[in-house]
Amino acid sequence: MSRLERRLKALRRRQQRPETMSALMLLTTEEIRRALNLTERAGVLQDGDVRYPEVFWRATPGELEALEHWRKLCGEPLDHLELAEELLDRMGEAHGWRSPEAIDAAQFLQRLTRPNRSPWFVAKMAEAVLTFYAELGQHPGEPRHPRVRGAVRRLERLDKMGLQYLAEQPGDPEAAAEGPPP
Repeated sequence: MSRLERRLKALRRRQQRPETMSALMLLTTEEIRRALNLTERAGVLQDGDVRYPEVFWRATPGELEALEHWRKLCGEPLDHLELAEELLDRMGEAHGWRSPEAIDAAQFLQRLTRPNRSPWFVAKMAEAVLTFYAELGQHPGEPRHPRVRGAVRRLERLDKMGLQYLAEQPGDPEAAAEGPPP
């Protein structure tokens, strides 16, 4: 379950639980960027499959160092989606949820989450996520506030559009998740 899903669920239950401390907090923002750039170039999918493993052989020393630091801290393979969510949180908190840095991080997360979706859908989903976080920041502890509820409804509508897209894909569900053949 992603951070966004956990936050939406807590909002529905009207609970404000603090985020747990994770090993991601021990990585620098630059290490996160390097690791994410490498995973994006390698075409790492949500299930961990890698489209272009040769990218790891040509990785820069800084990228390999970031991955190694992750392994030392966590003792497990890199969770690139959790790492992208951490980058989004850091950019939003440091620069503001409507800043160019947060927009770039949100679009990056959406590209990783939805690799076969159109750039339009990725941008709209990223915008909806940022709006949700911005409204939560402006109205903390007010899950019934109209603007927060509107941001939640927008996210739900876009998710529904994404599910309809997958359902309309011909063939088996795994092929639909991978997108159209090249």
